Amino acid sequence: MFGLRRWIAGSAWRAVGAAGSAGTRVAVLARPAAAGQWRAQTTVTGGSETRTAGAEAGDASEADRQADEWLAALDELEAEFGAAEYLPEVSLASEGQKLDLMEEVARARRAFQPSEEQQAEWERLQQVPLPPRRDEVIEHVTNMLMRDGKKEKARKQLARALYVVFCATRQDPVVVLRRALDELAPLMAVKTFKTGVAKAAVIPVPLNQRQRQRLAWRWIVEGSEKRSSSDFAVRLGEELVAVHSGRSSGFDKRDAMHKTAVAHRAYIKLK
Repeated sequence: MFGLRRWIAGSAWRAVGAAGSAGTRVAVLARPAAAGQWRAQTTVTGGSETRTAGAEAGDASEADRQADEWLAALDELEAEFGAAEYLPEVSLASEGQKLDLMEEVARARRAFQPSEEQQAEWERLQQVPLPPRRDEVIEHVTNMLMRDGKKEKARKQLARALYVVFCATRQDPVVVLRRALDELAPLMAVKTFKTGVAKAAVIPVPLNQRQRQRLAWRWIVEGSEKRSSSDFAVRLGEELVAVHSGRSSGFDKRDAMHKTAVAHRAYIKLK
């Protein structure tokens, strides 16, 4: 607290020096320890005017008075907060009185009357839907990337990979991720069913959105493992950039799955 008071007093005196015009040399004043008056050591001269030490001493005394008031207010606050019990309802009220803070807040709310512009803005905002707290695609990819329950580590790796995507494409990395998953994801897969005879039936089945994203993400991770970087986040980001540009090996896997499904389309039973 003592250091704060010294800083405020010094700031008040520096403010007096800053009040002079440009090119003015501020007087250097000293305050003796035993005396209460300012003692002028030099005068202040400017480009077009000359101020005497007496006028400067008057400004200094005014600054000294303001600094003393600030220090006295700080002493009062220090004594108030240093008390054994601090009660806001007593400290914020007039001397000898006590405030009911909840009643004051309720009174302030009742006294507030919104303007027509504020009312129209409130009604307009009521119709605006709130965005989801978390992106569904980001959460799904984070969960697929997570190992041993370390979700925060998976989030950091995905964030670094998306930063690599942004540096390479200068586009929104979340939009690039969504587009990459949608382009790489297959529309259908094939499943093998036992028919009770020697030959099993390979039947194409459609995939929902999460299944498509899971297959696409698995191919992205497999493609990233073939890259040379020692950092997994960098490899993942480079593979996402490759998918975005259409150069990923996952497209060959998608086309092969689609060809297999088309070849076994005769086993599809329509209800």
